Amino acid sequence: MAEQKTKALFTCTEAGYEMAIAIMEAYRQSGMAAYFYGLADAADLISIGETNGMTHVLHFMDEENIRLVSLADEMGGFTTDIKISDLLLMQK
Repeated sequence: MAEQKTKALFTCTEAGYEMAIAIMEAYRQSGMAAYFYGLADAADLISIGETNGMTHVLHFMDEENIRLVSLADEMGGFTTDIKISDLLLMQK
């Protein structure tokens, strides 16, 4: 089975907009395929990710909280709430 390249879509609420942009840029600079969608409803994250061919959707609810949707899992994916501090920001 071919390895799937990670493609992350960044979505947000108004309260999470600035942090979503900042983290997305950090991921882009590290070489990850990261794309900005903009404001989105948390109920639509799976369909937004699937429609855009993503492996992950990171939905920034505010400056500390993210809803992470993984669409790449063999078991059908998962959704979990995490903190910004849980992200691994790749260092050069």
